[in-house]
Amino acid sequence: MQKQQAVKALMTMMLVVLLSCAGIALPYPILAPLFINEVSPLTTFAGIHPKLLLGMLLAIYPLGVLVGSSVIGAASDIYGRKKVLMISLICAMFGYLLSAFAIVIENYPLFFVMRFITGLCEGNVSIAKAVALDLSKVLDKTRSFSLINATTYAGWLIGPLVGGFLQPYGTELAFYVAAVSLALASFFVFIFLNHQHETKAPVSFSWSNLLIKQNSIGLLKNPSIKRFFMVYLLVTLGLNAFYDFYPLWLAESFSFTPPDIGSITALLTAFMVTTSAIVVTPFKRRFGLLTGIYIGLSFLALMLFLHLIYDAKTVWFGYPLIGVAIALFNGLLPIYISEQHQDEQQGRLMGLLSTGFSLSNVVISILGSFIAVISTLWAIILGAILIVCSVILLFFITKANHEPLNVSQ
Repeated sequence: MQKQQAVKALMTMMLVVLLSCAGIALPYPILAPLFINEVSPLTTFAGIHPKLLLGMLLAIYPLGVLVGSSVIGAASDIYGRKKVLMISLICAMFGYLLSAFAIVIENYPLFFVMRFITGLCEGNVSIAKAVALDLSKVLDKTRSFSLINATTYAGWLIGPLVGGFLQPYGTELAFYVAAVSLALASFFVFIFLNHQHETKAPVSFSWSNLLIKQNSIGLLKNPSIKRFFMVYLLVTLGLNAFYDFYPLWLAESFSFTPPDIGSITALLTAFMVTTSAIVVTPFKRRFGLLTGIYIGLSFLALMLFLHLIYDAKTVWFGYPLIGVAIALFNGLLPIYISEQHQDEQQGRLMGLLSTGFSLSNVVISILGSFIAVISTLWAIILGAILIVCSVILLFFITKANHEPLNVSQ
């Protein structure tokens, strides 16, 4: 593949990731205030505590992503990146349309099911990351991966900001706009993505082959991958404890409104975008992969512990630094895992990491919702503790492998 073609494929995936993640993030600042401040059949379903209903919604979406990620990345290795990406985007679009309908009729069970279905179809970021890795023979791997991450964060910047300001015009509007963004993403994939990936084999479609033999979970039979997966799982448990519960914590502690949550989320992700696009590559050259990962994770844990002393003013200074920490480790840890297992299919490996992220989201959403009934703050502090545990585990794994700290492949 020529460099010009590689750049075109990467730019197309960046645009798709931007639109897709913006669509995913649009409803993010809306759900917590909806379940705290409004009384309706949607927020009081079956007499269940609103925080538990919210926790169930926070859990069911990543559960869908978990199931989808375990097969979407692997499916793209077998059936082609473009075909699988198109199908997943279109199905997610219809899921958002039905989610909006569920809000309009205030039907919690339908909304719950649609959150699962949209999650099921949105494990497609693993395909974008696999494309970035496919292009590593032509383009710098860390740079390509960092740009994909930057556009992911940009989507999370634009989505909550737009969603927060759309909320006064109706909660369902954010879901309609999300559907439109995914329709645009699928259009750009169809028109512009001409990246040719060498599929594993010209096999006919088979659900049993995909779900049983080729899913990403099968990679855990490799002891090395299993150990690094445990590190990644601990990291994402801690990260998702923050992601899932900071909107609720801000609403409870400082009476943040949806536009407030959208604004601080935009600030957080703006620093994630900037760090990923500009800082990660030279940071890796300066410190190496392992040291960079340790710095990013340790800094993130520290900033989460500071929730114990944040107030309504200092939180606006702390959250941008959280964004920096997230971008640093997230730009380096998947690259490190990939380079340790270069012989594995990268779509399948990235699918496994997406599966781990989603699994952690399910677990922490359920566990954290029970903790949040007592104190939302302690759900976030639990996240900080889990990240510290991930650093300790990574240290022992790399020490056993005699891995130098200045690894900088």
